[in-house]
Amino acid sequence: MKDNEENLNYNKSAEDIEVEEKDLENEDLCENESESIDKDVNNKEEAVNSEIDDLKDSLKRLQADFINYKNRTNRERQQSIELANESLILKILPIIDDLDRAIDTKKEKDEFSDGIELIRDNLLLSLKEFGLEEVDCSDKFDPNYHHAVISEESDKGSDMILEVFQKGYILNNKCIRPSMVKVSK
Repeated sequence: MKDNEENLNYNKSAEDIEVEEKDLENEDLCENESESIDKDVNNKEEAVNSEIDDLKDSLKRLQADFINYKNRTNRERQQSIELANESLILKILPIIDDLDRAIDTKKEKDEFSDGIELIRDNLLLSLKEFGLEEVDCSDKFDPNYHHAVISEESDKGSDMILEVFQKGYILNNKCIRPSMVKVSK
């Protein structure tokens, strides 16, 4: 019986050794699997972070595009309003010219001519609110704002404006109609 017990102890220890070896193998496998899982988790985490960065970048680009779109549409809307104003004012300018001629031809001042002057002044004042200004014709000739239709010799010097035939107008810093002038040579 003692022999059987020793065999069992020996067998148990052999079994224990096998179990310990299996445990070691399992631990190695677990460590390898754990390292593999850690690598997979790190790779997935890097991929997710990369995707998050890409999405953030894409969002920033979309926000910038939207801001640019908004600014462009506001600018286009403002330009279309200014163009509409320009078109309307260009149609009104001949009426102002007619009022100027009516005022200039009237030799005597009376209530009627005062009324016409008042109408003209009020019309110009209203248009000034939209950015209309008269071209200054008191100085030297400027081809950007003046259209020379006649030139003649004068003792005032060259390129001086001698006479204005038709007033010019500027709308929001843009010359919409140059003044027609007589210029000295």
